[in-house]
Order: sequence, then C-alpha cells, then structure tokens
Amino acid sequence: MMEIITNFEQKITEITKRLNSLTAGHQNLLDRLDEIPGINKKSAQSIVSEIGVILDDFICMAALASWAGLCPGNNESAGKRKSGRSSVRSHPFKTILIEVAWAAIKKKGSYYRAKYFKLKARRGAKKAIVAIAHRISKAIYNIIKHGATFKDLGEDYLTTQTKQRAIKNIKNRAKQLGYKLVPCMN
Repeated sequence: MMEIITNFEQKITEITKRLNSLTAGHQNLLDRLDEIPGINKKSAQSIVSEIGVILDDFICMAALASWAGLCPGNNESAGKRKSGRSSVRSHPFKTILIEVAWAAIKKKGSYYRAKYFKLKARRGAKKAIVAIAHRISKAIYNIIKHGATFKDLGEDYLTTQTKQRAIKNIKNRAKQLGYKLVPCMN
C-alpha cells in the first residue's frame, strides 16, 4: 500500500510540473483569476484548460454560462413556466465552478457570501450555489476576454442597494400622497 501511495505522489508531482510548464506563458492571467474568491492556482489552471485563453467561441458572458450549464432553464408555454432545469446536466467546467463557488462563499466580507445567503433564504442552498457559480463565470469571462482585474463589491453592496431602493420608493409614495420628505440631519 505504501508503494502505491508513493507511486501516486510521484505521478502527481510529475503532472503538476508539466501543468506548470504548460501554463507558464499565461501566469498574468492565472494571477488575475486567482484574485477571485474561491479560485486558487490549481482551479485557475483547470478553468483555463477547459475554456482557453481567448474565448472567441463565446459572444457574450451569457453564452459562456449557458454553455457551462449554469443558466436556469426557460421552458415556458402559453405564459406558464413549466421547468427551471438547466439543459446541461454535467460538464467539467460546471463542476469546477460549483467547487469554486462553495469555496467563495466561505470568504468573510465578500459579495459572493452575502449574495449566497440572500438567495439561499428564498431558493435553497443548491440553487443559490449555482447562481454564485454563474456570477463567478461572468467574472471569469470579463477577466479573460477584456483583461479586467477582479474587484470584490463587498458584503455591504447588497444592503446599500436595498436601502437606496427603499428610500426612493418611500419618496415616491410620499409624493403621491402630497408630502415632501426632507432628510434629517443627525
């Protein structure tokens, strides 16, 4: 058994060296992908090996997410929603992104964590994690296609959006009733 374990460890180191030599020319891209919460060097290498470094096959972010099977299904007939299942059941890129999404929600103070818990309350854990993987795929698309760098919006991003929307709704409702709201100065 120990011989088998050492044999496997040697093969793992050989494969890792080979993978590092193949991705050495794209180290800048791998470093930018590594900035996304949940993505480390190995997962960045896996992502690049699955989708490439050019992304000419995908016309937009939605095309990449749909190809990976991360978009919700849209089976609608006569105005009735029939099924929300995605068409692609198992795809290696989808598997990688789901694993990355589980890791991303563990980082405290990140946008993905806040969004996950907001979605989990309404839709459930598994649908929420697929939604987070979908958002991560959009970030990956922008990083690879446009050369952007990742910027985490932060945990407070959703609460500030909700607060601003609520204030706007209250102002509109007060205006309809004939009142004018004045902000208080504390």
